[in-house]
Amino acid sequence: MAIYTEEMLVNMGPQHPSTHGVLNLKLKTDGEIVHDARPNIGYLHRCAEKIGESVTYAQFVPYTDRMDYVAAMNQNLGYALAVEKLMGLEAPPRANFIRVIMAELNRMASHLLFMSCYGLDMGAFTPFLYGFREREMILDLFEQTCGARLTYNYI
Repeated sequence: MAIYTEEMLVNMGPQHPSTHGVLNLKLKTDGEIVHDARPNIGYLHRCAEKIGESVTYAQFVPYTDRMDYVAAMNQNLGYALAVEKLMGLEAPPRANFIRVIMAELNRMASHLLFMSCYGLDMGAFTPFLYGFREREMILDLFEQTCGARLTYNYI
């Protein structure tokens, strides 16, 4: 008597948003045997759009932090600017200056993280140490400003 099986498509991953290069695999399996694997590099779905449908403007801002946790301040800024434009509002000049400073600091911190990890991936440990040292100074400023070091609900 033969056992009949059929191929099944299985989504595997992403394992965690902070893994180095988020990876999703579409596997074609027959029991425990994998016949085909199709990688989808950079896959991450957080259902942010669906969550945004059921909360207010102010309640959704913290979710933008998690869309890009390395540049959370910039994600907050983009969302705030879009909503303000839709509502016909304009932030005071001082607020705009502070926003630009925070966004630029976050951009620099993001680039420092990239270059540090890139150096580490290439086998150089020293750039990692220098990059993280400099990034820590920016994160200290963020912590003093809004109380957070990773997901800054500030803008």
